Amino acid sequence: MTDQPAINANFESFYAKRAGARTYPTEFVVRIFLAQYPGLRFAKPAPGARILDVAFGDGRNTGFLCEQGFDVSGIEITQGIVDQTTARLAGQGLKADLRVGRNTSIPFPDASFDVILACACCYYCDEGEAMRDNLREYARVLKPGGTLIASVADRASYIFQGAEELPDGSCRIAQDHYGNRVGYRLHGFADRAGLEAYFSPTFQDFSFGHASNDYFGIGEKLFWIVCRRT
Repeated sequence: MTDQPAINANFESFYAKRAGARTYPTEFVVRIFLAQYPGLRFAKPAPGARILDVAFGDGRNTGFLCEQGFDVSGIEITQGIVDQTTARLAGQGLKADLRVGRNTSIPFPDASFDVILACACCYYCDEGEAMRDNLREYARVLKPGGTLIASVADRASYIFQGAEELPDGSCRIAQDHYGNRVGYRLHGFADRAGLEAYFSPTFQDFSFGHASNDYFGIGEKLFWIVCRRT
């Protein structure tokens, strides 16, 4: 079992190794904010819109959002990661309100944000909690009608190979190419219908995309979802 202190240390060390490197925004994030697609229902936010970047990591998407003129905040699981990314942004002449938080504990008041970006993070589950708890907390800090943009794990993705399936639909990870998540719980979905049904108690008006990538033997599969707070 990987507890919170262990996964905290794993990811803080992982991001610290990139401290001096240039970062680039995630492709699906750029596409959603800058492009138009027939199946994407997303009213592009105006400059000044309040956006929360959940699990911002090395700040690759945080900086991109700042450059679009948004009022950007973010949460990460350790103060070390917060400090690393704050320094990186400052070196680029950018600033965001970055704080320590978790999927089920976001340190901002109710209805604070127009948009939440949850890139490869909303399906991470701490012990004693479920992904539904994460979604309820996201809904709490979104304004009524606010938008959630997320990438969500496909159960066919490499990360679930050999994983232990648990009653709540999450899986305890058995192997991880990056070495960060063994023993931790992630929640994946087999199809869009199951994904929509799971999100529907707190969100509506869904747009979906999907990625299936073979990174030289690492088979990463993800759903992309854009939806509004109910």
